[in-house]
Amino acid sequence: MSSAYRGGNSRLLAKSLDELERPLAILDWHGEVLFANAGLCELAKTDATHLVGRRCSWEIAADDSPHAALLTALAPPVSALEGQIVARHLTAPIVFGSSATGQLFVPLRDPSSTLAMVLVLLGDWEEIKSQLPHLRTENPLQRRPTDEVLVRLRSQWSSLDGLLPLLGDSPAIRLAMQRAQLAIQGDSNLLVTGPKYVGKSDVTRGIFGGRLRRIGLQKVAGQLFPLDCAALDTELLLGMLEVFEGRLRASAPRASQLLVLEQIDQLAEGAISQIIQWTTEHASECVVAATSCHASADLSLRGKHWDRLVSLLAPVEIHLPALASRREDIGIVVQQVLAAQCNKLNRSILSLSAEASDLLTAYSWPENLGEVQRCVADMIQHAVFSAAVQSQHLPVAIRTFAGSVVASNQIVEPIKLDEILLDLERIIISRAIKLSPRNRARVARWLGISRPRLLRRLTQLGLDDSHAEPLSDEEE
Repeated sequence: MSSAYRGGNSRLLAKSLDELERPLAILDWHGEVLFANAGLCELAKTDATHLVGRRCSWEIAADDSPHAALLTALAPPVSALEGQIVARHLTAPIVFGSSATGQLFVPLRDPSSTLAMVLVLLGDWEEIKSQLPHLRTENPLQRRPTDEVLVRLRSQWSSLDGLLPLLGDSPAIRLAMQRAQLAIQGDSNLLVTGPKYVGKSDVTRGIFGGRLRRIGLQKVAGQLFPLDCAALDTELLLGMLEVFEGRLRASAPRASQLLVLEQIDQLAEGAISQIIQWTTEHASECVVAATSCHASADLSLRGKHWDRLVSLLAPVEIHLPALASRREDIGIVVQQVLAAQCNKLNRSILSLSAEASDLLTAYSWPENLGEVQRCVADMIQHAVFSAAVQSQHLPVAIRTFAGSVVASNQIVEPIKLDEILLDLERIIISRAIKLSPRNRARVARWLGISRPRLLRRLTQLGLDDSHAEPLSDEEE
């Protein structure tokens, strides 16, 4: 490195980066553009002032900004944010007229500070790959063939009707499947938790259908009564409970009559005691199931009879995680939805190309299963003269998410900021106490905090001196 750079000549560095022919950007750790060279501005046909300060996001921009596609493509993958050098193969041009087929993400860390940045370089994919010979492809779909997993799931379940959210091979889904099987074999109340659009209501109905099959009844013989707790106030909710109570049949099996309290975490405080009383009084006549975005442990901490309500509704709790947290299941879910929709349209079942699978797995799926259904329907419409879904058949939001990700074996150890700050605080307070070992009030004034706060921090940091002599009023 030249002496000019070592001297901190940022203008010369910026000029040198600006003269590079390859498009280049520097982002901070939150994805905000700090620098855009002339090559990138020429590619985007704009000035740097229109790019610097803009936030790069994996999601397609909601506005009609002409730079939305570029900002989406520049967003670094998670592995780059974790400190890995990452190369990404682009399956579509970033902007119209772009010849760049690859991206290189280089994390920049300064061990002496908390500042962290990512350098993004655009160029030819083959050239980038040849300069980084130790790259390895990360493809979760190759760890276990989806066909093998689906065959195993089919052998475990006599019917998958309504249980699409439970398809997968991740540990969380395996546990959810075991609990669902337990719920089908009994007739206890049920709580299904998880974020939005993961299929909580579908699982509830699927378990209800499984119970009906277990006792030898058809679907039409069962009675399922859903209530949306977020849309009903206390008075209207109690009125709907009276309606369901009037429909209960004394001769019907308990498992064939189900009350579903959807979004129980949005239940009005005034209705909690009435729900508890109603559930207790009708425990022998029907089953009560509930769905919630919050786990039972979080609901119990709310107090005001919530713990009692949770104990009644959650003898069996099933948690459905977001698709983004179980990426090894995405290929399985997409393939199952694809087969189901193709069968419904009376056409041959499409397969997934390796490139399309990589893109689907890398996508964040913010709307979970609901977005998968829409995505698959879009894929089928575009793959008219093809036996397999290719990358060009995917929705724009997934194609512009960029293609397969490859990362180097070298992993930079991340900075554990919280631990560093605690160690620094411990050192500063220890040194201040050594200067005045018996006068805590004086130490607190030096540190600019109150004496009670200092005493709390001493205990929390393990610096409390139990042998310190009590201070006199004069010392205070």
